[in-house]
Amino acid sequence: MMKTGLRAVALFTVYATIGYGGDYAVGLLSAESSPEAIEVVQVDVKAVPNVVVDVKPTVVSRVQVRHMGECSFRDERRLVSSASGVDAVSIDAGAGELHVEGREGLEELVVVGMLCASHEEYLEALDVSLERRADGTVHMATHYPRQRDRHGSNTARVDLTVLVPLGMDVEVDDSSGDITVIGTGDLEIDDSSGSIRVSSILGSLDIDDSSGSVSVNDVAGDAVIDDSAGSLDIQGVEGSVLVSDGAGGIDIAGVGRNVVIESDGAGSIDVRDVAGDFTVERDGNGSIRHSGVEGRVDVPVRRRRGG
Repeated sequence: MMKTGLRAVALFTVYATIGYGGDYAVGLLSAESSPEAIEVVQVDVKAVPNVVVDVKPTVVSRVQVRHMGECSFRDERRLVSSASGVDAVSIDAGAGELHVEGREGLEELVVVGMLCASHEEYLEALDVSLERRADGTVHMATHYPRQRDRHGSNTARVDLTVLVPLGMDVEVDDSSGDITVIGTGDLEIDDSSGSIRVSSILGSLDIDDSSGSVSVNDVAGDAVIDDSAGSLDIQGVEGSVLVSDGAGGIDIAGVGRNVVIESDGAGSIDVRDVAGDFTVERDGNGSIRHSGVEGRVDVPVRRRRGG
């Protein structure tokens, strides 16, 4: 039992420093945290081989920090579970930033949540959970106060970092806050507000976004994006790209198959280096530019600017 406990502590020490983006070594503890309360030590996880956790599937640690500002009360949740037998991960995230990263050689699912609240009772209601389901998926969720006083300065959020094995399928349902995803398999994102940055996706991509900019770089499959408001920047998609956009500029380059803009309400469209066809089915206001399209071009004549 003592060896098991030491192994668990060692793993927590490693993953507490992975932070947003792993090798970026951004502390999972906010920059607002008091240095007297918390010391962050950078550790290269690759330099700690063969770390084994021989414990129950989920491990939780808790530490509370108090300091001034909108996060007068902070707490931390860390959960680790074996990825053996897991086909996909679903994440139900509410208010707060979300970072998801697929890491080569990782054999666990690691979840770290930084809880931030303006009132102690809000903090007590915040939590993070992890549930293994019979269908081979793991469901991660954040939990919030049922009722909050809407007057004055009130904060209750969870900044979430999720590490999964490289190429694992991920589904995200998020309400607000920026999202960054790197190195997953098939990826689905349903987001209400906040920017989205996606890169090095080893499968297909499906994004349904209400507001906020969307940046996509390096997708092995197809990319389908439905965006109500905000700019779209899509670079390096091996499959086809299908876009429905309400407002905001669209920039697409380096597509292996076809590009189809189903609808665009307002904003310019700039498309370059497409191996297949380029089609704009319905367009509102804004110019359309294209160059390096190897297939057929079908766009409204009055906005066509070829190169």
